[in-house]
Amino acid sequence: MNLATHETGTTRSGRFWPLAVICGTQFLIAVDYSIINVAAPSIREGMDFGPGGGVAWVLSAYPLTFCGFLLLGGRVADLYGRRRVFVWGLAAFGLASLLAGLAWSPAALIAGRALQGVAAAFIAPAGLGLLQSTVPEGPHRERALGVYGAALSAGFVSGMVLGGILTEYAGWRSVFLINVPLVVLFGVLARIHVGESRDTHASRHLDLAGVVLAAAGMVAFVFALTEGERYGWTSAPILLSAAVAVPAVALFVWVESRRREALVPISIFRTAAIGPANLITVLLICSYGGMLFILTLYLQTHLGLGALATGLAFAVSGAVAVVTGIYAGRLVERFGLYRVLLAGIVVETIGILVMVGLPDDGGLALVLVGTSVNAFGHILALITTSIAGTNGAEEGRRATAGALINVSQQLGLAVGVGVVTSVAAHFATGGEVAGWRWALWCSVAFAAVAAVVTVLLRRRLKGEPDIVA
Repeated sequence: MNLATHETGTTRSGRFWPLAVICGTQFLIAVDYSIINVAAPSIREGMDFGPGGGVAWVLSAYPLTFCGFLLLGGRVADLYGRRRVFVWGLAAFGLASLLAGLAWSPAALIAGRALQGVAAAFIAPAGLGLLQSTVPEGPHRERALGVYGAALSAGFVSGMVLGGILTEYAGWRSVFLINVPLVVLFGVLARIHVGESRDTHASRHLDLAGVVLAAAGMVAFVFALTEGERYGWTSAPILLSAAVAVPAVALFVWVESRRREALVPISIFRTAAIGPANLITVLLICSYGGMLFILTLYLQTHLGLGALATGLAFAVSGAVAVVTGIYAGRLVERFGLYRVLLAGIVVETIGILVMVGLPDDGGLALVLVGTSVNAFGHILALITTSIAGTNGAEEGRRATAGALINVSQQLGLAVGVGVVTSVAAHFATGGEVAGWRWALWCSVAFAAVAAVVTVLLRRRLKGEPDIVA
């Protein structure tokens, strides 16, 4: 390979601390993605947001900025040093959390939450790039990515549980302030145990046009999909967002295909498995994110479970996901990426099918079984797409490849929630449970399409780029 990077190698015995820091930080980012949902009612009262939808911006500011700046974060990490960006991102995340925790007004709180998302957008791809630099491609990396995926799943589920505990016993500000000592700890450990890696041959020039177009397109697109039901799909904010997103994304693709130092070179998708892996990731998260949103509504608004009890219900599937993630790499090593991916999607689909007939009463046991089966298949599939989406990337584009996987996950979440919300509302004339059943069928459809795409692109997933099907 002509492109060289400056890296600090590590032996197998020296990988524990780097992986612990990287996975621990990703756990923290995932926790902060979901922890705020449980604290939202207390925030509304404590900050005097009033009865309107202002508090919704506290929830949406983080994912919007996170998605909008991921590609920039990945490229900056590749060019200026993945550990450097990782550590500085942690520092920024800590300051943003401090601002949110000490917020004196709703605007200050929303600003802190948005800055958390920006910082996380630099930490996540830098961390995934560092993981690739620390662990050589092959069985060891596949196992490491399994642990990485387990940390993300555990963090997302744990956020709902921790949010309830912290809000109840320490107040809503604690969900932000608890981050401060943790990022200091991870930052110090990263400086001590994680080696630097970056692309030493590429120009330090940043594709500013690509940065602006990517951020505008991603933020507008995600906003339109996640807020469409709340504002109305034909409302001025949603139509304006769509009017920004579509040309911005089209221009981004056009500009990137013509720039030598592109933010995301189109050539990266010619790598055998990267394009298919990202497409399948979008579909998988569409299915999973939509299902999770609908089940949260079912448990809280229909069965009457509190936020903490709902979090504990999902903790069962979270535990399944963690255990599965730990062993997923070994399954890929033994049976191959394609077989594990397809099997994971099939099992994930079966888990949703178990729940499509949500009963009007007493459906908790059904949800526990269905989400556990789904979690087993989903984490298998998601880890295999993460492996496929990072293996084979040029050494100078490792963080960029990690950023693309993260972007695909965010887009999938936005599309999935947007679609199931609209479907549930459309069919709610037969009762809210009837609408939720139809919405779960949409999640089944997304998973089924992911299976079809996996079969059609199986040879590229196996590393044969010249034959598509």
